[in-house]
Amino acid sequence: METQLDACFMQSIEPESVGWDSAGLNRAVEFAEECLTAQLVICHRQGLLAEVIFDSSPVDVYAVQKGLLFLLIAIAEEKCLLEISDPVNHHLDPQWTGLSPWKEAGLTIEILLAMTTGMDDELRPKGTPGETWRYNNTAYNYLKKILTIQSAMNLQELTRGWLLEPLLMTDTRWVDRSTKLPDGTPVTGLLSTARDLSRLGMMVLNGGDGIVPQHYIDMMSRPGSKENPAWGLCWWNNNQDTFRVPMREHKVYSGRLIPAAPTDLIAARGAQENYLFVVPGCDLVVARTTRAATRDEEVSTTPRFEREFWSLLMQARL
Repeated sequence: METQLDACFMQSIEPESVGWDSAGLNRAVEFAEECLTAQLVICHRQGLLAEVIFDSSPVDVYAVQKGLLFLLIAIAEEKCLLEISDPVNHHLDPQWTGLSPWKEAGLTIEILLAMTTGMDDELRPKGTPGETWRYNNTAYNYLKKILTIQSAMNLQELTRGWLLEPLLMTDTRWVDRSTKLPDGTPVTGLLSTARDLSRLGMMVLNGGDGIVPQHYIDMMSRPGSKENPAWGLCWWNNNQDTFRVPMREHKVYSGRLIPAAPTDLIAARGAQENYLFVVPGCDLVVARTTRAATRDEEVSTTPRFEREFWSLLMQARL
């Protein structure tokens, strides 16, 4: 049976038929091309508004993977393999961190998702567990280990069975990076394409499509901490008045994450400006991957795509 998701990717639609200006969309797409975009998909609930591919190869989408991983955690909870409120030490052997035994015992799966571990990248004390927001990729990667232990499958197998196959995401896979966790486990990156990511985003827009229950979609975008309310559980939201950013956690920025974008936007955001945006109020999903610069291309060290793109895109809304 054809699903709404299948229909969305089978046909393009006239932007004006759903309240968007074609010329304005073209300006946003042209800007994306200037910013080393590999692939860009702009998808309305009714169909494709724009899809441009400058490089068709799957790329490492960096922290966009975190958005996908939370959905895997949600599915695992629905399968009764774990609970998000579980202490991590219910699934991993004690002393996996450098915290004191009683502080380590207080770490939960939710705390790892919320990035309030109170640890540095070597898993030593740095802040207050459950309160201090610090982007901790090391601690986050142990969530993958919990999933593999509880499911008795490797990360690729469970991701394929739980998400990739149901969503027809044919170009997404995990790959080992050269870096390793303190226990020797390789850190994994996620290769994907904008089309695959947009399928994931459409599932989120549709309230989980029966794959992930709606209450997890609601949960992941709510503030995960007082220190950084714009970060939920591995997804960002655009409806808070302050935010912090990875690697500069000491600084509090005033205003919304993306001022020009709608307040109901939620996002999985990765390094090199790889993005997956979901905007329920606009029935919209936007996925963008990036390509490496050539010698002749000038690369700005300041991220510029996100805010300028959304400014252009919202100007195209009729």
